[in-house]
Amino acid sequence: MTETDAKQQLSVWKELAISKQILIKAVTDALKLDPNCSPQEFKAELHATIKRTSEAELEVRKVQEQAADTIATLEKKLADSKKVLDSVQPELAAAQTNQEKLQQQLLDERNNSAQQLKKLKENLAEKERALKAISTALSDTPENVVKKLKALKKQKMDESDARKKAEETLSTLRNEKRKLEQSLKELQATQEEMPEENQTA
Repeated sequence: MTETDAKQQLSVWKELAISKQILIKAVTDALKLDPNCSPQEFKAELHATIKRTSEAELEVRKVQEQAADTIATLEKKLADSKKVLDSVQPELAAAQTNQEKLQQQLLDERNNSAQQLKKLKENLAEKERALKAISTALSDTPENVVKKLKALKKQKMDESDARKKAEETLSTLRNEKRKLEQSLKELQATQEEMPEENQTA
């Protein structure tokens, strides 16, 4: 072996020794050890760190698996909620359409009842005027008074029956509207609960 070869070899060994020292210094700094610690302490701390790293990696894998399971469960719940929402929406739309129809019917009935009541009042006023004119024209004998009272009583009964019938129709329509509004509220409550369940999940 020549002197040049020996110098080169020595230079290589020197560089390796320096690199090894730099590496050991970096590792001892990372492990928070004294750079002059014994090889046994260095080895024990290195093994402990590797073990902690392995345990941490295992824990990370477990957490990732749990997260994947949770995400899959949430996605399934979301899909189920969408299905329920899709199935409820046509019913809700139908209920809203029915409510609009019933509201229109109620409005029409109210208008019809108001017109009928107005006509009845006009008829009543007209008949009262006619009765007044008749009673003025005729003498008020007991027979005439009895006849007039009977006719007036019958007229009032007819008007009362017509008014009761109009009020019954209005009451029926109000009940139908109330039931439809209750159904609509229940459907809306069901629809609102779905997103809340998704947020809770």
